[in-house]
Amino acid sequence: MRRGAREGIRARRRLSEPLSLRVPSNPEYVMLARLVVSHIARVAGFGPEETYDLKLAVTEAATNVIRHAAVDHFEIEYRILPEAVQITVTDAGGGFDVEEAGGSPGGYGGFGLAVIRHLVDEMVVDSAPDGTRLRMIRRRGASVEEASNV
Repeated sequence: MRRGAREGIRARRRLSEPLSLRVPSNPEYVMLARLVVSHIARVAGFGPEETYDLKLAVTEAATNVIRHAAVDHFEIEYRILPEAVQITVTDAGGGFDVEEAGGSPGGYGGFGLAVIRHLVDEMVVDSAPDGTRLRMIRRRGASVEEASNV
């Protein structure tokens, strides 16, 4: 087995535990969240297009928190699963009506959740008055369209 392959396997085992990032609610830190997901995707064996989709999904999620949650910081948890990456974005903002924000643009913005939904294989949003949790899963090797049609 090549040395690089062995190191990749060891890295995947090491990173199977979640990696949590506490992000200040400031647009300047969105790039940090993108850099972390880029590294996680590479370690998980994702290709360039899959990595790009994850970076864009994390950007949209972080931007939504910064624009709408009115919090000082939020958490992003990255987890490498067998054949997938799971990313959870959690904030302690005031929450929102998930049905109303389901991808119908209104006023300023409104496309964030719809964009995320098309970039990942699974998306779950739980929102309450004490905060919001967005969980995204992207599987390695399958296009999002294929996963949606199963």
